[in-house]
Amino acid sequence: MPSKVKLFVMLLAVALTASFAFTGHAVAAKKKLTYEQAYEKCKAILDKEGAPGTTTQSNVRHTRGAGCMKKYGHNL
Repeated sequence: MPSKVKLFVMLLAVALTASFAFTGHAVAAKKKLTYEQAYEKCKAILDKEGAPGTTTQSNVRHTRGAGCMKKYGHNL
């Protein structure tokens, strides 16, 4: 009976390792957006959502824009 448990644990470990390996390659295969592309995409998202622009609440737009740019791998 203990040999079946060991076999199951080993099989589970191999399956988890394989799933992490395939996920890592899929994420690495995505091409990183350039700064300009990321800026345009984030600006379009904020415009679509209606984030305030030049009003007294513009800090909201700047903060959300910075978070969006960070999501695409760029710092402001």
